Amino acid sequence: MKITPGKYRGFVKISNEIGQFQMLALDQRNSVEKMVKDVKGSVDPEDLVRIKRSILKNLSDKVTAVLIDGEYGFPQNLKYVPKNSGIILSAEKSGYFTDPSHLNDRLSSLYCDGVAELAKDAGLDAVKLLVYWSENSSESTKLHQMKLVEELGKECEKEDILYILEILTYNVSGTRTDAILKALEIFSEERYGVDLFKVEPIVTDANFNLRPADIYKSTKGKPWVVLSEGMDAEKFSEILDLNCRLGASGFLAGRAIWKRVVSGVDDTEKMDLHLKHTGTYNLNLIKHSSENAVPFFNVPYFGGIENMEIIWGE
Repeated sequence: MKITPGKYRGFVKISNEIGQFQMLALDQRNSVEKMVKDVKGSVDPEDLVRIKRSILKNLSDKVTAVLIDGEYGFPQNLKYVPKNSGIILSAEKSGYFTDPSHLNDRLSSLYCDGVAELAKDAGLDAVKLLVYWSENSSESTKLHQMKLVEELGKECEKEDILYILEILTYNVSGTRTDAILKALEIFSEERYGVDLFKVEPIVTDANFNLRPADIYKSTKGKPWVVLSEGMDAEKFSEILDLNCRLGASGFLAGRAIWKRVVSGVDDTEKMDLHLKHTGTYNLNLIKHSSENAVPFFNVPYFGGIENMEIIWGE
């Protein structure tokens, strides 16, 4: 399988020495703002900068990559990421907006224009886009979401930077697992240019009849990692173990690792102590559950690193 140098280096930079992903997400914005308000009754932008700085200082050396947003602490907080950890830039605005004619639909948007170029110029390793998807949304909403994914994919191709797509399903018909697989099947088409999928945990009863080949069929054989949905580390580690046996190449998790640090938002020393001990424990627990993750180069799409042909883009 052919792959360009930038895409290949992106995969290598955000994975470990055997191609597994153990990645830390701290691009959350609206959810962290709500958590801070629950603690102190109000929130200031500096609160989020301080929380994210503490997470990077204490945990970024223990993961293969960190996922950051471009609004709180970027680029100042980059100095807290060690050279051996990859850096992924989140492309979307936090949350979603709605169309007055379809109030139940969720529309995604970019937080700035030229985000792939920005990431490339800053020396980052990948770009991640979150989109909401419902098969029951209006056709105009579906077209908007698909256009957004496709246009960023073309931008990432132009900049030769790795493209990660996170899909959050809502208002589903049938099982959630079916909704996840159908969404993956749509966005795995080559026109979207997605390199790696960030997938909701597969946790329904359908797991008992599901095989890795079923999920790879939906991703067209491309690699996928699991998000944590903010659940507790113990629960996520159990689900992650199952997902890795279903073919996941690792995790990209956030609040499951560090969510309780927010209680110390006004005390940096307290946050650092929590992350150094409890945060590290949570992370190690989750990393242990990803030991059976499939190396990115061994997924069906690539078929082994010996079969990856690195070429210049056309």
